[in-house]
Amino acid sequence: MRTPTLAARLLPLALLGLAACGKPLLYAEVEIPSAKVTLASQTFPSTASPAPADLCPAEVVVAPGNTCIQRTFGFDLGGDFRDLIKDSMDIELRLTRLGITLAATDPLGDFGSVEQVLVGVSDPGGVLPGVDIATYRKSAANPTPSTIVVGGQSNVDLGTYLIGSQLQIYARLEFNRVIDGFTADVLADFYAKVLVDYGKAGGIY
Repeated sequence: MRTPTLAARLLPLALLGLAACGKPLLYAEVEIPSAKVTLASQTFPSTASPAPADLCPAEVVVAPGNTCIQRTFGFDLGGDFRDLIKDSMDIELRLTRLGITLAATDPLGDFGSVEQVLVGVSDPGGVLPGVDIATYRKSAANPTPSTIVVGGQSNVDLGTYLIGSQLQIYARLEFNRVIDGFTADVLADFYAKVLVDYGKAGGIY
């Protein structure tokens, strides 16, 4: 009978130690430095008679006489990312760059009535609080801009806000008079680190 080597006897103990640390027995950390997502141009109609569903949530504080509308964008990080995270134990996701450009559809239109634009991440399930990412506020130096650019980044881990491979971003516009129709072009760049359970993915356990 062959006597097991010391290494062979210690291996099960090492694996149990890994499991006790809260990590899977066979795992790998996959880092994605940059995942760029660009959405198709979004069209907003005139704000003369906004639908009730387009108004900001009741808990949003708005200055007297102003109106607030909200539009939600879904960022899909793609099928490859979805396949990667289906057997993940932990996901770290950070928004390294966000850019939203609003442009008036009427050549003579402007955003002089827009007091501020707030962009953030929301939980579709309504359990987690929203995370504000970027803000535009009206400037006295340019009171009637024909375009508005809202840009920013977030050092907050947004992994818990992922549903599959999708992240939900909202944009809230607060204004004091009617805005004619406009478009929004949205792009984002994400950093991700995923702890993948290869034992589960390979059917080993």
